[in-house]
Amino acid sequence: MPIEARIDNKECRIMGNFNLSVRDKLIIVFINIIFIVSIAKGRYAVMALFGFLALFVMILFKPDYRRMPRRIFTVFLYPLFVSIFIPFINPGNILAELDLRLLTITITDNGLTTFITVLIKSFLSILLVASLMLSTDEKELFYGLRKIKVPGIMVSIMFLMYRYIFLIREESRAGQMAINARIFKRSHYAVNRKLAYLMGNLFIKSFDRAENIYKSMESRGFTGEFHITGRTPKSSNLSIAFLLTFIIIPATIKIVELARIV
Repeated sequence: MPIEARIDNKECRIMGNFNLSVRDKLIIVFINIIFIVSIAKGRYAVMALFGFLALFVMILFKPDYRRMPRRIFTVFLYPLFVSIFIPFINPGNILAELDLRLLTITITDNGLTTFITVLIKSFLSILLVASLMLSTDEKELFYGLRKIKVPGIMVSIMFLMYRYIFLIREESRAGQMAINARIFKRSHYAVNRKLAYLMGNLFIKSFDRAENIYKSMESRGFTGEFHITGRTPKSSNLSIAFLLTFIIIPATIKIVELARIV
């Protein structure tokens, strides 16, 4: 039995009856992210052009703007913390130096340029992905991934992870409440030992539940395919032309970068 999802008619409407399907939105986001990641470091003018293009895509997708800042800020913390040491470890001309007796911290021009480039690329990529996620239903996204030929096993794993991650979180919260109710003298040793027991218990429960879910889905004929019930927009000539436009524009910006016009 294939997993079914109902479309809520959340496709982007551009001109009259023209619809931008989930597949088209996925292709636009993936193409733009590939070109953004390929930008050479220090090419700020090219990054600005991709920034304007990313803003236009965001306006086109019409996401929930109230949730956008928090979502972007939360995800942006990961590349920020990972890349925070780049200015101090890359070789180059020294811009600033701090002597701490035990070690000397230096900031180089090459490291600073790389750091800023990584942050801009990360921000633009997160902006595109957040616009896609906040403008499309989760089940439609999984259906769209199958439409662009992502392997079914990968889509099924992502779907099941998304479906049951909330259940694991609730089980963990219930276990932590039980620990807090039973530990009166909260030493670090006792708390850490109980948390280790909780993690082991969650692992065993997750394994058993996964086996039961697999047998249940297999008995119902699940083949890993996703199907949408309801009306699905068909690709018109206008939608194909619009999709090609969003492939040609980033490719043109890349050519401009390689030609060093800006």
